[in-house]
Parts: sequence; structure tokens; C-alpha cells
Amino acid sequence: MPDLYPNWAALEAAETYGTDYRLEVRPTPSRVSHLAIHGGGIEAGTTELASAVASAAGGQFYSMVGLKPSDNGSLHITSTNYDEPQALALQARVAYTVSYHGLSGTTPVTHMGGADTEYAARIGRALEGAGFAVEYGTAEEVDGDDPENVANRNVRGAGVQLEITRAQRAAFFPDGDLSRATRESGQRTPEFYRYVEAVRSVVAPLDAGVVPDSGLDWGLEEPDLPLTAYRFLFTDLRTDQLLDALPVQRVTFDDYIGKVGSLRGTIAVPDEAMAARIKAAVVPGRTALWVERGDSLWWGGIVWTMTQAVDDRGAASVDVQAATFDSYLDRRVIDKTQTYTQADQLAIARGLAGYVASLDGGDIGLRLDTRTSGVLRDRTYVAADVTRVREALDALASVEGGFEWHTRVYRDPITGARSKRLEFGSPTITAGATPVMLTYPGNVLTYSIPTDGTGLANTWQSRGATVNTDVSAEARPLLSTAWVYPDKLAAGWPRLDGTSDYNTVTDKATLDTHAKADLARARDVVTIPSIRVRLDGEITPALLGASVRLRVVDVWHPEGMDAAYRVVGMRVDPAERGREESAELYLEAAA
Repeated sequence: MPDLYPNWAALEAAETYGTDYRLEVRPTPSRVSHLAIHGGGIEAGTTELASAVASAAGGQFYSMVGLKPSDNGSLHITSTNYDEPQALALQARVAYTVSYHGLSGTTPVTHMGGADTEYAARIGRALEGAGFAVEYGTAEEVDGDDPENVANRNVRGAGVQLEITRAQRAAFFPDGDLSRATRESGQRTPEFYRYVEAVRSVVAPLDAGVVPDSGLDWGLEEPDLPLTAYRFLFTDLRTDQLLDALPVQRVTFDDYIGKVGSLRGTIAVPDEAMAARIKAAVVPGRTALWVERGDSLWWGGIVWTMTQAVDDRGAASVDVQAATFDSYLDRRVIDKTQTYTQADQLAIARGLAGYVASLDGGDIGLRLDTRTSGVLRDRTYVAADVTRVREALDALASVEGGFEWHTRVYRDPITGARSKRLEFGSPTITAGATPVMLTYPGNVLTYSIPTDGTGLANTWQSRGATVNTDVSAEARPLLSTAWVYPDKLAAGWPRLDGTSDYNTVTDKATLDTHAKADLARARDVVTIPSIRVRLDGEITPALLGASVRLRVVDVWHPEGMDAAYRVVGMRVDPAERGREESAELYLEAAA
């Protein structure tokens, strides 16, 4: 079937950016570009594959993403006619190209094409070595050797074109599901990562010794349509009614498992009209703030602080500070005694959250995870202690055999409504079935791996509440068993004592579980690697709790480091003038 549009200008005039299609571009200093000009729903799976290889190898990435609910094939422009300006600008600056395409076929196979026959053969051999079927005698209609093919419009006039059958692309996703929901969920099969690694192994060495070129030309400094668009939605906290979408700048936001996340940003106030909009939409303690990136929710929380300011040039602005929705639980106390006897610890946690929502004005729409842990607890929360709900949840989670909790934001898959859910993991929160690959050099920009021994302990005793009732006697707290790791002392470690206080705990067995858990956390030096990565389809907030494989080759690790970690925190820095979009991942060693 012939293309509906003969060139980019015709498509751009007829289709709507952001609704029918979008462009995704990630420039890097690399000499290698990875193109998916028929991405999204056009040739499903090609955007995700190109993005993952570019990310793993540190290459430059470009994709035209079809967004229509159906008939994305109408957005197809054949490679020899594809003349979108940013794609051509990218190609004019790189020496090597890999272009990812899809074609029909019930047999998993990749057809190798393009004018760069040398690297097509190298990639083909790498794929074969990884167990993939490859065809080199590609039919004329998909051989990709035409000089006008966008893949061949690089500095060398030759690129590689991969034509990947539908069967092979389906094998990259669970249950062979190429739907948009599955592709955007981040779910991938081990076959996907083997394919990525095979291509990466060939293209990554092409950048060895490359010096970043600060003179890269990416067209207009401020394009009319941003390539990676963030939207900042201000809503009523209790009803989630949209109040306004305001242009927040200089934004940084983060989220963690077991810790409140935060957002900071600034809204410029050029005139009275903008001031009026801000006054109407931003009310600390009452306004919720949601961050959208593309079609997905990346962050959500409550605005707690708004600071008006004028600088020495008379420019007015408003600084906004917000915290994730679980910060609400810091503002709620247990003012009616709650008793639980041999209840699942996650049911107790849900009960406390349900108590918060049951009181007048206390329901902020927080949905509750329904999981159970199989661990039964006895707990009493006395009204006179006015314990804050978050404090109670943290204490419940931190005992031996405890759990993790986190508030996740997402769109309801049926209604599309903005949603927030209190989720649990026993003993930990996990996400994803297959580790995401992180490589340095590659998609990892910088990393640090601190080793901290300041909190070490090999003995521990915790103090509880004062339990004697004789007012004439000296008040003494309940003490836990004095726990110790004799193996550490026998191995030559000096004795290192640790203590902790649980002033509301009156039961020795409960106090003992706290002390044992505290000692377990203090047994070994703490290593929490921090890595800064480029954002792509593999790196999203859905990674919280997910496993990653970190591979590093540098002067510190000349033989290479290959270690497994779990993502426990993430900080995002959206792109701004002079700042590349990136994310900081905080990791802990995988169990």
C-alpha cells in the first residue's frame, strides 16, 4: 500500500503533534545514531529497541512515535522520503547509523540491510552469536541501500538498516504483546536484552576516544514543540479537580521507597494575569501537584510551601515546594485507640491508612494495596500518645521480618484517572521481571559508590517505654535483649555498640524485634551507589523496586565490574537550557 504522505511537510500539515504522533530525540556526543522513524504504533517495538540500544551504548537516539489508537500505518513515510528536519540534522553530524524497522512475518528473523555492509555484517554476526536468526540476502524493497534512505544520509553516506519481523519483535515483550500499554509499561523479556546487548557490543566501541563536540547543531534553540514535554498540573487535593497547568521551571523532583520524596521549582510571574492564576491554583496544604512526562504520570504530591520573591532586577517569581502524597501521613495522628491482635502486618498498615481516610476531611483518594505478608502482629496505638500515622507505619515496617511501603502514582488503566496507591512489599517492594542494563561508558553519565562505616554496630540494645508504676521508685525504661554478633568479634572487629529508643513500646518481645532489625541493618558497612543516567524508555519512575545490572569499565574497574542492584530512589532533572535531562538512581545491593 502506498504511503498516505509523500514527505514530512505533508504529514505535519495534516496530523496533530502530541495527539497523533510525537518526536523523541536524545542528542549525545556519540558518533552513532539510532533511528526508529516508524516507531510507536507504526512498527511496534522499534522505538523501544532503538532507545534501549542507544541508552546502553551512549548513542544518539531519534524516533517518530505513532500515537493513534488505530491506523498508525497512515503515518508511515518510506525511508527514502523521510525528510523530517531534526532527523536530517542529526544524520548530518554522525558517522554511523543503525535504523530499526519492522516488517511482517511469523518467523523470528532480522533482515540485514543498509549501505554500510561492513557493520551490517558485524551486527548480524553478533546477533547470530546471541542466538538470533539473521538473513543477509534481503529483498530489494527492504535492502535499505538507496543513498536517499535516511539511514544512509550520515557523514559516511552509509548506515545499517535492521528489518525485524513481527514475530521477532513480539518476542521482546511478555506474552508477545506489542500493545502500547505493554510497551510503555517497561516490561521486556530476556530476549529483548540479549538483542540489545548484541547490537551494543558492536556499536559501543565506535565511540572509543571520542571528544564531546559542544558545537552540535540541534536546530532552533527553543523549538515550538518540546521533544520531551513535562506538564505540571495543580489540582484540589481532596477532589483532584484540575485547577490549572502552570509553567514550572528549574524543576527537580525525587521519590524513594520508605522515604518522603520532594519537588522544587519556580514559576515566573511576568504579569498580573499569571499572578492571579497562581493565587487561584496554588494553596499550600490544599493543592496537589502532578508531573506528567508525555502520557505518563512521573510524580505526585502535595504543595506545602509557596514563596513569593522579587530579584534585584525586579523580576517576580514564586518558588514552590511539594512532597509526595505520603507526607500527608506526617500531618495525621492516631487520636482514637487502635488495637490489632494477631493481624497481618500489612492489614495493620491498611487499617491505619483507612483510619486516616475515615475521618471527616481525611480522604485524599489514596488507594490501598491488598497484599498480605503472612506475618502476624499484635499492636495497640493509644490515643493519648498522639502518634503520627507515618511514624506508626515506619515503626511497624522496620521490625525484624517487616516490610516496605511506598505511594505510587499512575493513571488508572481503565478510566485514565490520576491515581495514587499505598503499595507494600514483604519483605521488599519489587518491580519488573528482568533487570535493566546500565553501562558505563554508555547510558550511565556519572556514578559514585560511597562506603560508609559510621553506623556500624555488632552489639545492640533498644530502650522502650517506662514500665514501672511505682511513682516513688526511679523511672526505668524497658530494655530489649542485648543482641550481639560474636562472629564479627571473632573475625577481629572491635566491639561497636548500637542503641535505639522506642518510647511507646511496652512489650519486650516487640522491642526485641526492633533491636534485632536495627542490629541487622548496622552489621555491615553501608554502600548505596548513586548513578546519573540519561532518561529513555527504560529509565522511568516505574523502576523503583526494580533490579538493574550495573556494568562499569574504567580505571577503577579495569577488568570490569558487573553487579546486581535494586533501585530504591530516583531524582529527576528535566532538561533546560544548558542542562541535559537526566536522572539520579539510588541503589542497594540485590539480595
